[in-house]
Amino acid sequence: MIQRIQTVYLILAIICMATTLFTPFSFYILNEQVVTLKAFEINNGDGFELFTGRFPYYIPIFASLGLSILAIAKYKDRKKQLLFGKINYLAILLSIVFIMMDVTFIAEQLSVQENFYIGAFLPVATLPFIFLANRAIKKDEKLIKSLDRLR
Repeated sequence: MIQRIQTVYLILAIICMATTLFTPFSFYILNEQVVTLKAFEINNGDGFELFTGRFPYYIPIFASLGLSILAIAKYKDRKKQLLFGKINYLAILLSIVFIMMDVTFIAEQLSVQENFYIGAFLPVATLPFIFLANRAIKKDEKLIKSLDRLR
């Protein structure tokens, strides 16, 4: 299981998406206060939650984490691994769209400029890892099919 390269790619994708949960997506400077947007809250640093975002970011992020873990667990069934990878693309793209839409919406509501932080770009960094994992899974599937033809 761990000796396969797609497992390493999927673990890197899990690390990126898990880090997304705990790093801010953006920050706004409002009346000399820094307001941060995170996966679970929007606050000004004093623990005071200003308002909630429009989208629940954590749902597609947790879905992506779960799909990556399932893909690792189903290492014997490559077709399911590919299916989980394709669905994972959708979950990651949903999280990217939700984050970008809400960052700009909050900037418009506060009448300030948005400043993206690393948490907004980590889901984008996850996409190549899922792509490489799917490519390695396809390569394994092709190898197994060629060995079956030899039998």
